[in-house]
Amino acid sequence: MLNNQVSKAVRLAIAFGAASTAAFSASTIAAEDESAEKVERIQVTGSRIKRTDLESASPVLVIGREDLAATGELSIGDILQQIPAAGAALNTAFNNGGNGSTNMDLRNLGAQRLLVLVNGKRWVSSLGSTVDLNSIPAASIERVEVVKDGASAIYGSDAIAGVVNIITRRDFEGVELSLYGGENMKYNDGRQYSADLTVGTTSDRGGLMMNLSHVTQQEIWAGDRDISSMGNSSTTEKGRIRLTSSAISSDLRDQLLAQGYTENNAGKSNAGFDLVPNGAGSSVGLDSFRDRDGDVYNYAPENYLVTPQERNSFYVQAFYDISDDVRFVSDFMMTNRESSQLLAAMPLTIGASFGAAASRVDIHENNIYNPFGETLYGDAARSGVEGYIPFAGQRRFVEAGNRIYRQNDTTYRAMVGLEGGIGDTSWVWDASYIYGKNSQDVYTTGLLNLTRINQALGDNCNASTSCVPLNLFGGAGSITQDMIDFVTFDSVSREGLELKDYTLNFSGDAFELPAGVVGMAVGFERREESGYDTPDPLTQSGETSGNQRDATSGGFRLDEAYVELSIPVIEGLTVSPAIRFSDHSAYGSNSTAKVGVEYRPIDDLLLRGTWAEGYRAPSISDLYAGNADSYPTLTDPCNSVDGVVPDLPGCAGVPNGYAQSNTQIRITNVSSPDLKPEESESKTFGFVYNPSFVDGLEFTVDYYDIEVTNSIGRYGASRILNECATGDNTTSCDYIDRDANGNVTDLRNFLQNSGTYNVEGIDFYTAYKFDTEYGSFRTSLDVSYVMTNEFDGEDQVGVQYGDAGYPEYKGTFALDWALGDFDAHWQTRYVDRMQNYYDVLGYTPFYPGMAAEIGSYTVHDVSVGYSLDTYNTKFTLGIENLFAKEPSPEYLNNDLAISTNNFSVTEYDVNMDRFVYVRATIKF
Repeated sequence: MLNNQVSKAVRLAIAFGAASTAAFSASTIAAEDESAEKVERIQVTGSRIKRTDLESASPVLVIGREDLAATGELSIGDILQQIPAAGAALNTAFNNGGNGSTNMDLRNLGAQRLLVLVNGKRWVSSLGSTVDLNSIPAASIERVEVVKDGASAIYGSDAIAGVVNIITRRDFEGVELSLYGGENMKYNDGRQYSADLTVGTTSDRGGLMMNLSHVTQQEIWAGDRDISSMGNSSTTEKGRIRLTSSAISSDLRDQLLAQGYTENNAGKSNAGFDLVPNGAGSSVGLDSFRDRDGDVYNYAPENYLVTPQERNSFYVQAFYDISDDVRFVSDFMMTNRESSQLLAAMPLTIGASFGAAASRVDIHENNIYNPFGETLYGDAARSGVEGYIPFAGQRRFVEAGNRIYRQNDTTYRAMVGLEGGIGDTSWVWDASYIYGKNSQDVYTTGLLNLTRINQALGDNCNASTSCVPLNLFGGAGSITQDMIDFVTFDSVSREGLELKDYTLNFSGDAFELPAGVVGMAVGFERREESGYDTPDPLTQSGETSGNQRDATSGGFRLDEAYVELSIPVIEGLTVSPAIRFSDHSAYGSNSTAKVGVEYRPIDDLLLRGTWAEGYRAPSISDLYAGNADSYPTLTDPCNSVDGVVPDLPGCAGVPNGYAQSNTQIRITNVSSPDLKPEESESKTFGFVYNPSFVDGLEFTVDYYDIEVTNSIGRYGASRILNECATGDNTTSCDYIDRDANGNVTDLRNFLQNSGTYNVEGIDFYTAYKFDTEYGSFRTSLDVSYVMTNEFDGEDQVGVQYGDAGYPEYKGTFALDWALGDFDAHWQTRYVDRMQNYYDVLGYTPFYPGMAAEIGSYTVHDVSVGYSLDTYNTKFTLGIENLFAKEPSPEYLNNDLAISTNNFSVTEYDVNMDRFVYVRATIKF
């Protein structure tokens, strides 16, 4: 067993060394001459007990510094999103709905169910428990360890899907400067720049390392790629108005017919005119329109495909040996990110068919630009006319320019601690305090004030009332700057989270059994989090063209204690049980357990398995988020049939003749302070095989099965309506408000613990290192095979849901080469074909041009490096997406694509071009 133990320690040193190219260095072989007593114990992510063996019961993926650099990516988040086990998560290609952050998802269980650590300790998260990996500068990272099974018993909440532990650089000596620049070769866009300066020194008793990092990422426009260049909206740039015949006077109807306009659905209850302004300029009149005939607005060219941002980071870490047994440790990291998203001009939608807020706006007959000569009411109740069907108006405010969302995001985190040993024993301890804070200011331009719009379209709007009349009925350019200044506004919202974390850990040898020493770790942790979200005052009041949102404020305290053991049962067989007890200020107490088993029947083979319970505590958003409006399309089950309201218990009091006036019903998404934690059960088993007869060869196969219960999600607006109406759940009626006419004025859609996830699959990894007269080579193959991916019983494997795809297979193949001063790298990424979700629903036969299947996708990345040892300098030239591979489109354009850009921005290369970059690194 001695040689095997030392051999494993050598593999550990190779994987965990300062550079993964150490695998090509003969100097590592010298370690085999050391005695077993010299082998140092280290702590591998997934366990708190230090050990001499790299492999553990939990499957762990290790990505070294050289492997990170070989990707050519500047964000650790972008790198982690490329591993085969990763699922769909937010990144900087999310323009509509993004905020500049990049998250990590594992097993498609959601970014909020993955725990992110830095040097084994928690990082600062958002109000929704997700971590922006862009806040961690890639230049400061030594390696990344990804634990691919449940680890709540070891690390606490959020570790349901696994753990990402980012290890920073240690024991750095000297000064290192690295410069990087790249852009897309064909389109000359998407430029990226970075500059990193690292300074470090060490002595017999201490060390200090500092890193300064800057990253610039420039935008790519959706209109500059064919696949994303078309996205049509019915909200035209010239405007559009629909007048229902029954809602206007007979005189106006006759005048419109006399002008030659077409009355659609003549003779029916929904008969009316659909008109657009004819031409440009500000002139208005009954003769200045034409029938709408396919008029649409292409918003895509005005949108980013990749959003721009700049990041500046500062990282410093230090240690000092106070005595032979006590060391002071500390680190501090701060990152500022300025990012933005850009959308096409704000669409104005008025009239009850577009929701409650839009129904507040009337167009008065005395408005100087109203060509119809009578008041158009946005709500039937104000018209005083029985059976009145409100008008519908739409207009893109192209004269006001694009909507811009700018974030100024700052994250900082400081840790101070002590660590040491206890006398001459094997026991070690550490104590630390972490303070972290994330704050974000969001500045938004181009929003519309509906109160001002109502005034500008009203009766008494003129200079004497400090009001500027609004012309919605002229052609493009009819909205002047004075009008824009009166009805638009810029908003500022602020949000943030504060973290305080106190930990105390002990580990060492507890006692000895016949088969060996029992290792033990025990620890305590207190975590306090508080957060806030303060929307702009007009957003809180509901006076904007966007949705109303209330402020958020709240926090919690979590106290935890854990025990972990490593028990040698017989030679080669180790069992590792762990248990964690938690007390949460919001929901009370719970406990989680984990058991790992390692069995080595022969030196070359490790059989392993784990069973683990997990939990995720409700986030601050889950518990305390302010109420927020939404307007989904819903059918009210209390609609009258032949003038009579259905005889259902929940429809009592709704007057006969009630007909839902708007298919979009206002709902209020509310938080739920009584939520309990999500729970999970995970199982893994597999093997690691390092055949001694083939030096440098490794195989790893791991099966996983994770089930999440009591997952937190919305109860469902449609479910609330139907349960109330049928009487199946009378409590649901408490969440519905109706007016005297029967209209639903509000429906409160709350969070609850009810959903279930079940994911199951197999991970396969193999690597082979060998030397030849032509250089040293390393090949690796990493494949993820998904067998099951169920949410509430619906299996999603092999289906693409827009930007959330669930391929059955994903894989990467890499080939690395080194000879003298040269090195080269080739990586291939593969995504299996998927069925379009619209095809699952049966839509594709009815829409020519809609793809029933999204084809498989293979992309190649290459790089070559040259080292000038005399000058301690290395140059690297790389190309991402060597063959400019483009993903398959979902549809001819974005009209019927589920994803925003007609392809998934989480599975496929967004550049769709050869991205060429150069990097120069010099060390002094």
